[in-house]
Amino acid sequence: PLFFFFLQCDNAKGLKAFYDAIKYGPNHLMVFGGVCATVTSIIAESLKGWNLVQLSFAATTPELADKKKYPYFFRTVPSDNAVNPAILKLLKYYQWKRVGTLTQDVQRFSEVRNDLTGVLYGEDIEISDTESFSNDPCTSVKKLKGNDVRIILGQFDEEMAVKVFCCAYDEEMYGSKYQWIIPGWYENLWWESWINSSQCLSKNLLAAMEGYIGVDFEPLSSKMIKTISGRTPQQYEKEYNAKRGDGQSSKFHGYAYDGIWVIAKTLQRAMKYLNATNKHQKIEDFNYTNHKLGKIFLDAMNETNFFGVTGQVVFRNGERMGTIKFTQFQERKEVKVGEYNAVADTLEIINNSIRFQGLEPPKDKTIIQEELRKISLPLYSILSALTILGMIMASAFLFFNIKNRNQKLIKMSSPYMNNLIILGGMLSYASIFLFGLDGSFVSEKTFETLCTVRTWILTVGYTTAFGAMFAKTWRVHAIFKNVKMKKKIIKDQKLLVIVGGMLLIDLCILICWQVVDPLRRTVEKYNMEVCP
Repeated sequence: PLFFFFLQCDNAKGLKAFYDAIKYGPNHLMVFGGVCATVTSIIAESLKGWNLVQLSFAATTPELADKKKYPYFFRTVPSDNAVNPAILKLLKYYQWKRVGTLTQDVQRFSEVRNDLTGVLYGEDIEISDTESFSNDPCTSVKKLKGNDVRIILGQFDEEMAVKVFCCAYDEEMYGSKYQWIIPGWYENLWWESWINSSQCLSKNLLAAMEGYIGVDFEPLSSKMIKTISGRTPQQYEKEYNAKRGDGQSSKFHGYAYDGIWVIAKTLQRAMKYLNATNKHQKIEDFNYTNHKLGKIFLDAMNETNFFGVTGQVVFRNGERMGTIKFTQFQERKEVKVGEYNAVADTLEIINNSIRFQGLEPPKDKTIIQEELRKISLPLYSILSALTILGMIMASAFLFFNIKNRNQKLIKMSSPYMNNLIILGGMLSYASIFLFGLDGSFVSEKTFETLCTVRTWILTVGYTTAFGAMFAKTWRVHAIFKNVKMKKKIIKDQKLLVIVGGMLLIDLCILICWQVVDPLRRTVEKYNMEVCP
């Protein structure tokens, strides 16, 4: 008896064909077909009442994965949701942990997006922004850019894809800093059909599209091994193309071919089971009220496991565990760059096939690296060397001054005050070493101590040197303003008192400062700069 028939895409015709076959035709063992989601879902939901198993080769809508609602439904083609584990694997491969989604407001795309959210949950991958649009995606694209989303997972059709990439070009969301991952089932040269409906120049659109990655199921396996039919996938494709001639090719033909083998193997297993357990019952005895035979067919199909032209054919809860391919848009054409095997949960990237716009894969966000602005080591070294020379020179003057302090000319110049000037200068010189020791040389706690020490040393050194110089100048002034020309002697001891007074004032200020409001280490943040 005829055990399968095809369901048409037209709702009325498809449903009528099905119900006419049930009412007037012979007892059918299985339902093979269902392309459009509307017809397929209505029939698949009612099949349990007739104990009929349905196998589709082209219905990819995620809704049909609900086994509570569609327990007798199987498909040889992967669901639209099947791309999500593959996307997860790709994100992990390139260590992208922060993504954003851009979804067209259509149920098919929303379901895939919702499933993707569940797949990424708990995998240490953050969906930092979720945007959707109906007709104009530019506002959503702008929001993604505002949230610094660099890896964009898109779900939209070809017409909207043109608009999305036009907006991406306007917002400069393309090139080495961004990676778009979108559906890979678009027609060849898909953008040419919709470019006229956008406000985008062709060269600008192609520039924004360059490098995007498409994700879709693999129409035929790339492995060159014999399938269950005895042909390799390549031999099958050659024979298929020869037989179809000039007829239009469908990307589902391999899944339809493997579907026939699934049904054949299912019936074979069912017959073996009946022969082994019940010699009086055959599959020809099946009718729509025979729940036992229907359950045998259901279990037999669940056990499917063979290598077909589309790859390993295995079902998990009625869903095909297939092969997902990755393609990349390179110089106006799609190039296959890798594939994901759902059965083995492995990702294979073809060597040197992926071309990123930069030297490496894009980062998943703007990386902000805090960098301490520090004093240039060469500059510090030069100034330290000059400081050492200054201190050597000051030490030489001090030695000369002490050694010749009893000589008349030196004695007349107040050698004690000269020594104070030199010592004050040397203290000021010493503070240069401390001012050059920033956070790159010393710890935070040591830096706070140095802040206080270098302030004290510079203040005391400057006051000592300037105070001694001022005292000497004041003495000359006091002597020569004497209009009566009386002999006036101002000894060095008095000058030392003047310098001591100045130092006392400084010390009082420094001590009060240290007690009331001591110096603390603070961090000043500058504006962000682009890393060279």
